[in-house]
Amino acid sequence: MGELAAFTGCGSGREASVLVMWFERAIDRSIDPNPNELNLPNCICQVAETALQDGQPIDLSMVMQLVNILSSTSSTDLKGLLSFVYKSLADVIGAYSKWITLIPANIRPLLIFCASGIKESISSASCSSALRKLCEDAPALIHKPYNLEILLWIGEGLEYRSLSISVEEEIVSAITLTLASIPHCELKKSSLASLLSSSYGAIQKLIDAERQHPLKQHLTDYTQVMNSAIRALYRMGTILGHLSAPLSSDQTEDDTILVILCMVWPPLEKIFNSAHMENGNLSAAACRCLSQAIHSSGEQFHMLLPKVLDCLSANFLLFQTHECYIKTAAVVIEAFGYREEYGSLCISTFQRLNSAESIASLNSSYVCDQEPDLVEAYTNFACAFCSFFVPRSAY
Repeated sequence: MGELAAFTGCGSGREASVLVMWFERAIDRSIDPNPNELNLPNCICQVAETALQDGQPIDLSMVMQLVNILSSTSSTDLKGLLSFVYKSLADVIGAYSKWITLIPANIRPLLIFCASGIKESISSASCSSALRKLCEDAPALIHKPYNLEILLWIGEGLEYRSLSISVEEEIVSAITLTLASIPHCELKKSSLASLLSSSYGAIQKLIDAERQHPLKQHLTDYTQVMNSAIRALYRMGTILGHLSAPLSSDQTEDDTILVILCMVWPPLEKIFNSAHMENGNLSAAACRCLSQAIHSSGEQFHMLLPKVLDCLSANFLLFQTHECYIKTAAVVIEAFGYREEYGSLCISTFQRLNSAESIASLNSSYVCDQEPDLVEAYTNFACAFCSFFVPRSAY
């Protein structure tokens, strides 16, 4: 394999073929490549850049050969330096997805490659970025049923992965934007519902834990269920954040956001009415999800206002260190404060929040310095309220 040492930037097609065969043998024998072989993804990039600069067509067939080899390799065999090759190849796919996706037949193998790599800690971030690029560059091709199936499988499986919030958010964002662009309205709604389904299950497990005293007695198990619900709420919030209500009259028949809102609110209401909201991270995740729902649904959210404001004010009175409730109440006021029919509701919410001991205690600079987050949240809420309900002559 000494001839491969020279393959550092613009090797020949024969050398590339030899290298691909070496990888096949390395995987079969469960051995690691040496540093020369690890140059392969870097070489592909350099060859592609050279071709682009010369105005020549790019031949990325070798990328697809490696995609098929590595994505069909079991996790037990994909170890050591090979796992770093997987990561590097995902970086190549992300960088050149616009060209690789020009061939429709490449889409399914690429999605499978990303799905397999997301499960591995070393390659998860690179594969999530590659997936995002694929979704951006070839949404119409991914809408094909056989490709959509893989995309939904990736999304539904996030519940069982131990991914960072940032990686999970990138994956959910990519999938949601692709699903939201499906032209067929019913398929779009059913696909988004499938993406949300695993999140409902995680939240329901936490709700059920309220009635299962043995689970609360096992701190490790309870913490796992709690963290799973928090991640589920973040996923739901991310999904809602990439949806929007129809902007023009020709879109009014698309009731996707209303359907999704009716699906999301019941589990959200359950979690807001649970004793688990004492957990600050859970409260923050639930409020973030609710804020995203308000921003995305626009006027369609008005039917839930009484329940939402009641939940927010009641929870703040119970857990006065969680300023996220006041922040979300400010979002509601900013979105609906201009509507006269909700004036009394907003005023009663303002009065209820003001009755909290933590708010009443903000009467000196010393106390305010001790609670900067609460002060900032309340100031923004009060400003939003005053902009609608206090005459300018009173300023």
